[in-house]
Amino acid sequence: MRPRRTYRLTGGLAAAGLVVFCAAPAAPQDAGGLEAKLRFSQRLTQEDSTLSTTTGLGVTLSSRTRTETFLFSVDSGLEQDFDGSSMVQKDPRVMLSYGRESISSALSTDFSYSRTDVDSISEDDDLADGVLELDEGLLQRYSGKLFLELGRDAPFGATVDLGYSAKVYSETSNSGLLDEEKANATLALRFDLDPRITAGLRSSISETDRDDPGQDVRSESVGGTLGFGVTQTLSADAYLGYSRVTETVPGLPDDIQKGLAYTLSFTEQRPNGDLSGSLSSDIDEAGRRTIARIDRNLELPGGALRAGVGVSTSEDDTLRPLLSFAYNHGLPRGTFGMKLDQAFSTDSDGEEALNSNFGVTYRQELTPLSSLQAGLILRDTDFVSDDDSDKRKLQLDLVYRHSLAQDWNVVGGYSHSISDRSSDDREYSSKVFIGLEKATQWRF
Repeated sequence: MRPRRTYRLTGGLAAAGLVVFCAAPAAPQDAGGLEAKLRFSQRLTQEDSTLSTTTGLGVTLSSRTRTETFLFSVDSGLEQDFDGSSMVQKDPRVMLSYGRESISSALSTDFSYSRTDVDSISEDDDLADGVLELDEGLLQRYSGKLFLELGRDAPFGATVDLGYSAKVYSETSNSGLLDEEKANATLALRFDLDPRITAGLRSSISETDRDDPGQDVRSESVGGTLGFGVTQTLSADAYLGYSRVTETVPGLPDDIQKGLAYTLSFTEQRPNGDLSGSLSSDIDEAGRRTIARIDRNLELPGGALRAGVGVSTSEDDTLRPLLSFAYNHGLPRGTFGMKLDQAFSTDSDGEEALNSNFGVTYRQELTPLSSLQAGLILRDTDFVSDDDSDKRKLQLDLVYRHSLAQDWNVVGGYSHSISDRSSDDREYSSKVFIGLEKATQWRF
């Protein structure tokens, strides 16, 4: 087992949502006015062989009216090990968003920043963005989005979607972890031909710039869309376009892939949940991939179910099954949830992999003042090529919380993770913590 690093933090329930300074900010309330929330926590942690103390602080400002929404949130912590090392900043996160809409138009913008351990995982990770990395070090993420919609109440409308994101690695040992920047822009035009038929044109461009010797990618596409209301409950959509992908590697000639792209889909609204299906084929930096799937949503007594099944194939891959599943159920004094998702992605070298994420959560109120929460996350990255090593991480979390006077809580927990880089390279990590937390809010 490798010695614990001062910046290492096992994620999951104990690090995202159950410790107050890492908790995701609540959505703005429906009532007008400005709402302010202050979060504070102090905890003592024993991780592997290192004892540390962490002070966390977070602030959220939010407001919502009929036409505008605003959210600003910042969270961070200061960690001090008892071995005499210097104090370090822990998991800073910043979120800023603004939205405004009217009958004829809508505008929204978002910005976020976070710094976490490279090998941290959570249920909210985007499986289509990168692969599981089991390495030491830190990962900084930046992202910004701007969306504008015009002509919402007119027979002709347009949308503009701009995005930027960046990944910056530090203190890592794997030379294959390369910093990268992505920028994308999409313009879409909509034409309502009659109450049941909608046509459109869409053009998009995206660029991915990776540090040398990474593979840079430029993607361009243009095409047309058609939406048709077959009945009051059944609708069908189609897209037909042309895609071009240019891959650039230092010292090598450009690799250009191009061809037709298409999507056919349908959605049927049913009293107890929607039924939908799709068939799509497109080109990205890993080549052409074709996916067919069908999904079903069900409203059940006391819960909800989402299930999907599909198949996928590509030029360099055999036929693979694709599964998705989500079930949430309310208990008399708690909740239970289970989720499985899969998505294809690529690493810095353009190697394609199938990411899978399976999670289980359980929360039970033991008394009116205390609760117990347990969680499991299993993340798996299965590379299409046999030349790359598959990766897997299992994380188990258990947290107990008890309410004290004046909005103070005492919280304690245990976390254990198992990381597999290959059949003969496995790493274990355990953590126990106890602490106090407090959250207050005001409305202006």
